[in-house]
Amino acid sequence: MGEAVRSRAGGKGRRRLSTNQESSQLLDLGRAHHMLAAHYDVHELMLREAPLEQVLTELVRGIERQTDGMIGSLLLFDAETRTLRHGAAPSLPQAYVDALDGTVVGPEVGSCGSAAHHAREVIVVDVERDPRWEEWRELARGNDLGACWSAPILDASGAVLGTFALYYTAPRMPSKGELRLIRQASRLAAIAIERYRAHAELKRLATRDTLTGLPNRALLIDRLTQALARSRRTGSEAAVVFCDLDHFKLVNDSLGHEVGDWVLREVADRLAGAVRPGDTVARFGGDEFVVVADGITADGARRLAGRLHGALEHPLQHPDSGEHLISASLGIALAGADLDAQEAVRRADSALYEAKRDGVATRLYSAELHRRATEQLALHTALRGALARDELRLVYQPIVRAGSGAVVGFEALMRWEHPQLGCVSPGRFIPAAEETGLMIELGDWALATAAAQARCWSAEQTPVTVSVNLSARQLLDPELVARVRRILADSGLEPALLAVEVTETALLEHDVRAARSLGALAALGVHVALDDFGTGWSSFARLRRLPIETIKIDREFVAGLGTDPDARAIVTAMIGLARGLDLFVTAEGVETEDQLELLRELGATHLQGYHLGRPAPAADATALLAARGAGPPG
Repeated sequence: MGEAVRSRAGGKGRRRLSTNQESSQLLDLGRAHHMLAAHYDVHELMLREAPLEQVLTELVRGIERQTDGMIGSLLLFDAETRTLRHGAAPSLPQAYVDALDGTVVGPEVGSCGSAAHHAREVIVVDVERDPRWEEWRELARGNDLGACWSAPILDASGAVLGTFALYYTAPRMPSKGELRLIRQASRLAAIAIERYRAHAELKRLATRDTLTGLPNRALLIDRLTQALARSRRTGSEAAVVFCDLDHFKLVNDSLGHEVGDWVLREVADRLAGAVRPGDTVARFGGDEFVVVADGITADGARRLAGRLHGALEHPLQHPDSGEHLISASLGIALAGADLDAQEAVRRADSALYEAKRDGVATRLYSAELHRRATEQLALHTALRGALARDELRLVYQPIVRAGSGAVVGFEALMRWEHPQLGCVSPGRFIPAAEETGLMIELGDWALATAAAQARCWSAEQTPVTVSVNLSARQLLDPELVARVRRILADSGLEPALLAVEVTETALLEHDVRAARSLGALAALGVHVALDDFGTGWSSFARLRRLPIETIKIDREFVAGLGTDPDARAIVTAMIGLARGLDLFVTAEGVETEDQLELLRELGATHLQGYHLGRPAPAADATALLAARGAGPPG
């Protein structure tokens, strides 16, 4: 009987246990179902790229639906300030949320501050008695909060992203199921936070310059578009300041790109520190920066330009390469309702071009600049078809021996006659050809045309040297020597009857590569002359290194002969230098008989100028040869 009773009692006990287990399993199944639903809802919101706060709020609500009487809270960790910021707490009173926002984490700072500090769960069963809640106890009591269980939200590397907490109104210990909920919520929150941070980083990288951290060109155009929209609403103007560093290429070429990158970062920091709050400083590309400032006047834009110049006036101090003096040229455009962002930037760039061309620090875009830019564009466009339309021609100016007056050569000079633009000065179209990349093509045409004409004169028993000017762009072209060789072969001209003239400026800017090209041309037998001598501060060492046979004294010095004692002294020194180096001397710009006689007296070997012959077509040059006779260049 007793056994039977015990057996029945045991059976009832087992049935009661089984019922409890069954109830717990049903609860767990229900929670699992709700958790799956919460996962789905959260992922759906992330796929729709809903704001992070909306995603986290839905996550907290999904957890709260699974726990009777529980209140969820999600805080985000700011690693820089080591504070917890509001993430989501849809069921907590706003006053409580505001009080928690900005909490500095620490080892004894409530449940969440402690969990974030230790990167582990903190279970506070009784807020009223737990020492970690001493600072927040009155706040919790006033909001009827008795327990708080918090878990850290960790990323894949274990770094703290935030905390997830469940509050209960009365002191109590969490069940195993509730702890699982907190942990699952923390993992799901980590996925959401990491996804959004990765997305934000991708967005930042897409709109930021990777070297300087400044806004890139895409973000610049976006912000400028917004600034112009505000200008249309308010009737004000926005300023676009285009900033280009002067001679920055020398830094990269001489010190390397690592130092160059360091300079760009330092310049970016200085420019960013020189503008008003709300202005945008962007890296446009290379060593170019653009500043956008809206709600500004022309005077305000000039003051802004002054601050930008001032930011760069003190040397940059590199730890290894020492001091670097950096300056910049600025172009300013004021933009209002009539412009779009691209046109505003283009105008600022045009003003910058004018500043650099005129050698000034800053230029403000104006109607006159617009007219000149329009003309320049028309010039560039027309020049592209000049060769095909047969609008270019060569004229030949004689070079004579100082003693006998015999013609020893001609300098071939390019001329352009356009049907609408008229006779375009070489001072206009040669720089335009350099800028547009057409100089190589035009230079090849000039070399081929001049070589063919020289071959004709040679065939008529009047061999003279023909000189052709080479630009800096041609000197840097690695195919220059090969093309000159081909031109000589095609024309049948002896190399000794072709000379190339290069300016001091071109040699100063590109010393090593220019010297290499000139050496290869000299090896072919082509003569080399240094044009505009005295204007570029050539050194004796450079003259000795280069394969130069002739120096051409610039017309500026010849013009002063007879009236300016300094000019006579300079020309005398130049001729003496040339004699010492065993070079020929051609004096350019001979305009008078007095200049001619004085140059003969000073020892110039060759002369060139209007007094001896103006540039003329090939037929007139041929007639001049017949009248005066030709002589060897020496």
